[in-house]
Amino acid sequence: MHIRTLSGFECTELLAGNRVAFLACTKDDQPYVVPIHYAYSDGHVYAFSMPGKKIEWMRGNPRVSVFVEQPGKGKAWKSVVAEGRYEELPDEIGHKVVREHAWSVLSKHYDWWEPGAFKPYEQQLSGHSPHIFFRILVEQMSGREAKE
Repeated sequence: MHIRTLSGFECTELLAGNRVAFLACTKDDQPYVVPIHYAYSDGHVYAFSMPGKKIEWMRGNPRVSVFVEQPGKGKAWKSVVAEGRYEELPDEIGHKVVREHAWSVLSKHYDWWEPGAFKPYEQQLSGHSPHIFFRILVEQMSGREAKE
C-alpha cells in the first residue's frame, strides 16, 4: 500500500466531485458526526437541513470539519478533511443573494433537498418553513490517497 498527500487542487477536485460528506461539530467537548448532502462552490460547502442537533451545535460553535471519502479499486481510496466556519443563510434581507446561490448549486443535483428536508419523526406544522440553508467557509483542507 502506498499513501500520498493530495495537492490543494486534488483536494478541491475531490470535494467538488462528491455529494455526501461527514460533518463534525462539537459542544462542551463532545464531538458529533453526521452525514450530509452538500455542494461545493467558491470555497464553501453548501447544505440544507431541518432544525436539530447539528444546527443547534453549529450555532453554538461554528468551528466544524467536513470529511469526504472516495473509494477506489480494491483497497484504494482518497479522502479530504476540510476545516472551516459555519454560517447560516437565513431567509432575510442581506442574505438573499448568497441564499439563492446556495439553492442554485444544491439544486444541480437530483433530489438534493430530500436528506435535509426530513426527520425520522413527525414535525408540527407552522406558518413558516423551518428549513435551513447554511454554508461552511473552507479555511483549510488536507487529503490523502492510498493505492495498492
